[in-house]
Amino acid sequence: MNDRFVKATGLQAVAAIALAAVIAAWWGLHLAIGIAAGGAWNLASLWCLARVLRAWMGPSPSTVRAVSWVVIKFPLLYFLAYRLLSSPSISSIGFGIGFTIVLVVALARLAAYAQQLVSARVDGR
Repeated sequence: MNDRFVKATGLQAVAAIALAAVIAAWWGLHLAIGIAAGGAWNLASLWCLARVLRAWMGPSPSTVRAVSWVVIKFPLLYFLAYRLLSSPSISSIGFGIGFTIVLVVALARLAAYAQQLVSARVDGR
């Protein structure tokens, strides 16, 4: 997972989350806030995962940096998810929808990238 993939996925996911939140506002602000919170949480999780992988397997691996990002990703982000989901102003269903939007965008980007790799010819044409 390189930085370009994470940035492109993040930009596309932010646009999809914003569109879904605007559409969900018809059903209530509660749902729209949940969608935005779930999408933002999953984007933060994806970003932290990219940092963990870069610190662990990048050009200059560092165990200390990798462990630091793991500490940020797991205890802190998951505590934040607990707080968001237990908040009465955020819809749990909306949170799940926002979370899923980021997954769908990332999987679509990975599928497109895999298709490019498969369609590349060995002779370069």
